[in-house]
Amino acid sequence: MTYYINKQEARSMARADLTIFNEVNAIMKQIITDAGNGLYETTVSDGTTMTESTPQISITGTVSNPTITGTPTLIIAGSTITLGTSGTNLNSITADVNDAIIPGLVAGKDNANFRIFYTAPASTAWQVTIGTGTANTDLGLTAGTITATNPSSIDYFSVWQGVTNDRAKTDQMNQVISYFENLGYTISRLTNSATNRTFKWVISY
Repeated sequence: MTYYINKQEARSMARADLTIFNEVNAIMKQIITDAGNGLYETTVSDGTTMTESTPQISITGTVSNPTITGTPTLIIAGSTITLGTSGTNLNSITADVNDAIIPGLVAGKDNANFRIFYTAPASTAWQVTIGTGTANTDLGLTAGTITATNPSSIDYFSVWQGVTNDRAKTDQMNQVISYFENLGYTISRLTNSATNRTFKWVISY
């Protein structure tokens, strides 16, 4: 026996994905928070699949189990960090970077290699620059500017603007809108002026 599904069943199956679920839940969580604070409007401009405006940049050093001598420097995101204050091994290097409390910057390890995670601020360029610090060779880092991989929010913005055509993304955004409109909210998309290439949800109630 041949099995068929009709158009509505196919569309329902296509919509049963986590993208819509996660987007709706993230927006609703913010609405509940804002309403509890006496606000009558909620804006979601980051932190969801469709609105991501602060992507993360990951940088991994090429030296396994790095160690340092003395107090060399790491220059990143315009800040100079002096290493060696708590020790010379990888754990100590990681601790020194995190103790410096550079906005958006977290140090860690990738197996035995030094690793940096940098959350790029919402801007027209998602980049971070590694300067010519004296610890670069020890850590296996190269001075230069690293640009974040574009998040999927860029694609949603492009589809919303009519620059590209993607029926799945169009339907996902429409489903988010329908969900909140059916609950009585007014919801719209506006260009995120911090990036000019992502949008933000604006919900009023």
